[in-house]
Amino acid sequence: MKKTDHNNQNPVITMTEKPGHFEKGIWIEDREPSIPQANGDAIDKRFSEATKAVITSIDNVMSVTHDLVATDEGKQFIETTIKDTQKQIQFSFDAIISRAKAELEKTKAGLDKKVKR
Repeated sequence: MKKTDHNNQNPVITMTEKPGHFEKGIWIEDREPSIPQANGDAIDKRFSEATKAVITSIDNVMSVTHDLVATDEGKQFIETTIKDTQKQIQFSFDAIISRAKAELEKTKAGLDKKVKR
């Protein structure tokens, strides 16, 4: 590991072979951090639990969907939701028509002023 510096004939020590650092003037080799190995059984267990959770969620959605279309309570919920939606749509259309009428009246008033001149 020692080399001779040709400029002043002093030995030069290169530290490129192994990673490390100086600590209190001494070269300390760095040890590679140990990488925790994933336990295959733990991954399988987590995957299994995630799969069960997805299946449970799908079952819940299917159950709610069934209740919506097959029970009186579900049918009432759908009917109420549709009526509320219809009210919101009517409100929006009324607001649009009201704005359009106001703009038309403003335009008509402007045209009437031009005609009277």
